[in-house]
Amino acid sequence: MDWRRGPMPHDFIGWFWRRRGALRDIVLYILAFKGELTGAQIIDEIERWSFGFWRPSPGSIYPLLDDLEEEGLVKISRVDGVKKYYSLTEEGRRAIGLMGGINPPPPPPSPFSIDEFISAARYIIDNWDKIPQEDKEKIRKILNDLIKAVS
Repeated sequence: MDWRRGPMPHDFIGWFWRRRGALRDIVLYILAFKGELTGAQIIDEIERWSFGFWRPSPGSIYPLLDDLEEEGLVKISRVDGVKKYYSLTEEGRRAIGLMGGINPPPPPPSPFSIDEFISAARYIIDNWDKIPQEDKEKIRKILNDLIKAVS
């Protein structure tokens, strides 16, 4: 079994990811924090924020972006060839509790996320021999980046 498809080693964001409408909230928050992004970039950000454990499909992101645009929460801020860049509208900012066009600060590290990171690391250690070589290289790279950041 592919280690990425088996049972998750931990519940990295808990109830937030499972609750109804979570993807909608996540997309709005990412647009508020990162500014204008394409649908593909939003998918990449969700994967990055979830430490690679969740990558929503285009079939879930693009219809959601269409719905958010119809509701007036996001707009297409520019088009570059076939790429559409989405950004929050003022109504979208109000929907997530922001006023005055100020982006929210990044989510602070919490003991919850650190515990979950430790759990994921232990899972990787326990399953190292099952992890594909390509993924092992990704893990090595992020570990090197982490070592540089804490040195």
